Amino acid sequence: MFRYFIKKPILSIGILFFIIFLFQLNKSGYFEKRRKVFSAASCTAVVVKVKKIVNEDWSLECTGHFADRTDTLEVRIKVNSSAEKLTPRALAYREMANHLSFLAKNAPSDNLERLSWVKISILMEQGQADGVVSGMALSKMRTLKTQEGLMNHLQNSVSVKDTF
Repeated sequence: MFRYFIKKPILSIGILFFIIFLFQLNKSGYFEKRRKVFSAASCTAVVVKVKKIVNEDWSLECTGHFADRTDTLEVRIKVNSSAEKLTPRALAYREMANHLSFLAKNAPSDNLERLSWVKISILMEQGQADGVVSGMALSKMRTLKTQEGLMNHLQNSVSVKDTF
């Protein structure tokens, strides 16, 4: 076997480069990301569906384990506030409400109900606003039609902390 590889040096070098390539993929976490996409978890289903719709300003990540009921969706959104006349805090709260409503309407409702928590962070130059809501409460937001009902639901279900 060793003599065969000595007679064919291009094949041996090709095999070595292929092995190095596979180790680089493993080191970068590519296989782990692919494994998560094909695992049956509610958070993964929500991420796969929503990532098709949102732009590059959104960062979606699943943390926790579904079997332990600690499945959490973490959403980070960068917002540019240069052209707005609102205060940064009011703009961050408005953007958070709009993005939570967008998530509730575009994510699969049965998977959204099974999430333990949805953590959303609105990132701006002036500061950051973080909100936490349970998946069940966020899925109920889909059925609300009026702005007053949506505001009351957000005030009752979302815990917000900001640094402005």
